[in-house]
Amino acid sequence: MVLLLAGCPVGVAVRPDGSPAEEPCPAGAREAMAELGLWPRASAQVDLDVTQLREGALLVYDGPLESETVVPMGELSAKTHLFGRVWTGGPRVVIRYYSAQLPDGRKLPFCGVANWNGPGLPKAPGRPGSAALSQTFASVDVVSQFR
Repeated sequence: MVLLLAGCPVGVAVRPDGSPAEEPCPAGAREAMAELGLWPRASAQVDLDVTQLREGALLVYDGPLESETVVPMGELSAKTHLFGRVWTGGPRVVIRYYSAQLPDGRKLPFCGVANWNGPGLPKAPGRPGSAALSQTFASVDVVSQFR
């Protein structure tokens, strides 16, 4: 199994609408995910923010985010932590995940995006740099690159 740690990029270009531009997956992510039986379009439900595990609305901010899988996805077990980045500037909230930490502590690169009823997450208008989401969970889809 490939065991690499990939950090979240902070210099991702932003489109005119405020959403992040295309970017490749972290180095080694495709290989690590293939070893876990994860292919593009595999998906699982996640609690979006491990610091706000509750029902109802959720306020997210531009920047890093730690989520947790609720159910297994391939050989990736429930309770796996996904580390990513949030962009709130576009028409929908975009969350990209760059690494995963398995319940046994192993870390590996990951390439996935949060979605709910389509790409991204619907949001309520808010202050710049933050967005209110109507729920605390979403689906995470494995991708072969960030679009």
